[in-house]
Amino acid sequence: MILKHILSVVLWVLPMLAYADHDEAIELDDITVTAPALDSRIIRYPATVETYNRQQIQDTVNATTSMQTLKYLPSFQVRERYIGDRNGPIATRTTGTLSSAQTMLYANGILLSNLLGNSFSFPPRWGFVSPEEIESVSILYGPFSALYAGNSFGGVVNLNTRMPSKLEAHANVQGFMQNFEMYGTDKTAKGNHESGSIGNKVNDLSFLLTVDRLESESQPMQFANATSLGAAVGARTAVTGAYRDRDQAGNNRVIFGATGLDKSEQINSKVKLAYDITPELKATYSLGMWDLNSRLDVESYIKDAAGNPVYNGRVSVDGQNYDVSGFNNPAEAKALHVMQALDVKSNTKGFFDWQMTLSDYDYQQDKNSASNVSATGSAAAGNPYSNRIGRVTDLAGTGWTVFDARATLRPVDGNNNQHEIDLGYHLDAYQLESDTYNTADWSKGDKTSFFGSSRGKTNTQALYVQDKWQMNPAWALTLGGRTEYWEARGGRNQTATSTANYQTQSDTKFSPKLSLSYEPEPAWGFRAATGQAFRFPTVSELYQQLSQGSALVENNPNLKPEEVISAELTAERRFNHGLMRASLFHESKFDALIGQTVGTGAAIPFGNGTCGVTTCSFIQNIDHVRTNGIELSTIWENVVIHGLDILANATFTDAEILQNGLSPATQGNKPVRIPKQQYKVVATYHQGNQLTYTLAARYSGRQYNTLENSDINPDTFGGTSKFFFVDVKANYQFADRLTASIGVDNLNNYKAFVFHPYPQRTGYIQLKFDY
Repeated sequence: MILKHILSVVLWVLPMLAYADHDEAIELDDITVTAPALDSRIIRYPATVETYNRQQIQDTVNATTSMQTLKYLPSFQVRERYIGDRNGPIATRTTGTLSSAQTMLYANGILLSNLLGNSFSFPPRWGFVSPEEIESVSILYGPFSALYAGNSFGGVVNLNTRMPSKLEAHANVQGFMQNFEMYGTDKTAKGNHESGSIGNKVNDLSFLLTVDRLESESQPMQFANATSLGAAVGARTAVTGAYRDRDQAGNNRVIFGATGLDKSEQINSKVKLAYDITPELKATYSLGMWDLNSRLDVESYIKDAAGNPVYNGRVSVDGQNYDVSGFNNPAEAKALHVMQALDVKSNTKGFFDWQMTLSDYDYQQDKNSASNVSATGSAAAGNPYSNRIGRVTDLAGTGWTVFDARATLRPVDGNNNQHEIDLGYHLDAYQLESDTYNTADWSKGDKTSFFGSSRGKTNTQALYVQDKWQMNPAWALTLGGRTEYWEARGGRNQTATSTANYQTQSDTKFSPKLSLSYEPEPAWGFRAATGQAFRFPTVSELYQQLSQGSALVENNPNLKPEEVISAELTAERRFNHGLMRASLFHESKFDALIGQTVGTGAAIPFGNGTCGVTTCSFIQNIDHVRTNGIELSTIWENVVIHGLDILANATFTDAEILQNGLSPATQGNKPVRIPKQQYKVVATYHQGNQLTYTLAARYSGRQYNTLENSDINPDTFGGTSKFFFVDVKANYQFADRLTASIGVDNLNNYKAFVFHPYPQRTGYIQLKFDY
């Protein structure tokens, strides 16, 4: 509440404090604004667009990964649990951090979203873009453009990079460190980040070579625990060192140790070639390779009478019996992913332009070998470092291919009104190949007997048309439509004893879009937009089946596509040195694809079975989820004193499950991972041309981790808490080519959770060279 009042005062006072007599240009959204302000974001786009440019990133963000560069944009979060996290899904106004397939990420128009699934296990491929490459980042909110698939209803994010026009070279060295304290863990997690690039343009050929290396350690991602007593059977080992607290549902809980301690090295190597076939026709080829080596470890707090650490198995704590599990996730992971892209486009800016893009993403190697010891045996048998039995999951052969072709026409009608008409065709093909084998030693990962596999393919073809009609200088109307044909085939789940094959499915949907903008004078802009979108089930939602001890994830091959109807109403007020925007947004989501969980003995809502283990999770359609909200955003230069820039935004969201026939008890509840409010404020002071200081704050309000909203105690491991992080950064440019930076994220050391614990106070130091 205090933050809400502060923000209201800031939004009211800033216009009066900005330098009214200062006539330097400022840049908003890569568009130069002069007095009087002529920013045309309202007229140019069918919905709200926010942009953060290279200089803003350098001045304000402690960036070791590309996902960090977007953290101050309105209504935007990436679930980056630690530096080097590979599982970083995007959340926007109406989508949470468990829904990776509801927002799209591109780099220079090349799709980086991993639409094989819709969870934290299928995040965008952030590792293919280094933060030092980025020229700007931008997001188009909502499904209001026919140019993008139905997965865009959360928004479309683009990481824009550039090709060199002359010889240039860049180098970056960065170190970071986090001290993490929780339960029995007191750990310093360190890491380093190096990147370098060289490029040039020789006649009509330009090239850019980049290498980015990130070595990092994480804080614990989870904690082995138990909330119920074990059965009074079998021998038990008396242990000490356990911690007691309450879990997210308010139950008494015993904590036995830390798990998911990741230590990884990621190397991203890339070559980009661009050739000017003619002054108005360019071809660009990119080849990127992402190499991962990762090790997961566990740390037990409990010890036996001899002082030896105890992991999985039957134990006794203060005379009470518990079956310890959760220590069975030490793992080794190795991956080599290769991405290629070819883009050919014209840029005449005349009556006709065209573009064709082909990209391919291939899991050439992707193997994860993890422990799989029992929680009901002896303490010795439950030690994953001595009893190394495990399972190996191999995803080699998984990947996707995307093709897009678009023509742009710019005719002028009989009333001399300008049209910009886009006609396009889209094709994507996604393939899942997942094989799991038993292994005698998870640290080596040699495959022995077959355990299970999942297979499946999806294809989507689309035709679209969109016409932006500039009716007169004040009014612009954008109309569009997109027809999509989707097919799922080749679905198969196999175990050592049985095989299930699934029938081919197909569906066709049409999505209309409409946007009307009005600028009565340069200082004001208004826009109303509405759009429909369909997101078809991903291949893993349909076909992937996973088993992890007492938890089984069932697949449902008969899922329906999500349908979204969205609307936005925006007003924008521009000043000589700033801008204020307010956007009302609405989303009705029908047949929402959301994960649900039932306990042992409960009926599975598809097929003919019941849950035969402790819990069964599955993806199922929820009839109707409604989200309403308001988003406020402002940006100013030279506030009160010359050189002080301020950016601030706030989002207030009311989301509710209106109908869920599968689980009526959840009706009226909040959907998962959508915070009630978000606030962000960034203040940057430029002391001359060499020194900048930034103070920033990020707040995210209450949200839930389950459809039942049973996580009544969110400020603990397993809960999804609010957070309030204060970040600082200072940059000093020694000369034209050398810049040093120092910064801290979460300076106030706020302990927050997104089921997993967020990073605590983290310090950064960086040195950059630019030629």
